[in-house]
Amino acid sequence: MIRSLLIALTLAGATPALAQSDVFHGWSKDGSWLVFARPGKNDITELYFCQTSEAAPKWPAQLNEQDKMTEAGLECVRFLDQNKAPYQWQKLVTAGDSKPAQGGLAIAAELVTDGESPGFVVEGGGKTQSCYASGTREASKLQKSYWHSSLKYVAVVIDGNFHHCVLTVKPGKAPPAPPKKK
Repeated sequence: MIRSLLIALTLAGATPALAQSDVFHGWSKDGSWLVFARPGKNDITELYFCQTSEAAPKWPAQLNEQDKMTEAGLECVRFLDQNKAPYQWQKLVTAGDSKPAQGGLAIAAELVTDGESPGFVVEGGGKTQSCYASGTREASKLQKSYWHSSLKYVAVVIDGNFHHCVLTVKPGKAPPAPPKKK
């Protein structure tokens, strides 16, 4: 009995900690930029300010002076020290609640895991759009999805990794609300 307990404790100590997930903080009101955080090495959380399209983002001016890098398919400014990020940046972005559907658009239940463009599919108005998400496998899980209020952008977390998609599919009719119980 004691030997079994010692083996169980040893194996529990050898098991790696659960991987941390990227956190989506939100878009600016106009949708020209977004912020997400990614756990880094040595308990450092990296903060990314990314532009969502080719147009110049309307973000804090100090970000224009920073070097940009490509992350999650977007041009981003990265901060290893969150204290050096623009003052009160949290008040400039919003993500809303995580929902699989919004305003006549929905993310298909199944992820695309084969072919040249693995990822997720957005459905709306009788049409579909495939959104690329690198590393998507058969066992992958869509954990969260967020919609910009304009419905021009969707952000998802799949297997703990942040992905963003500029939408070309237009909303269809929103599904009817279920009847209220009396």
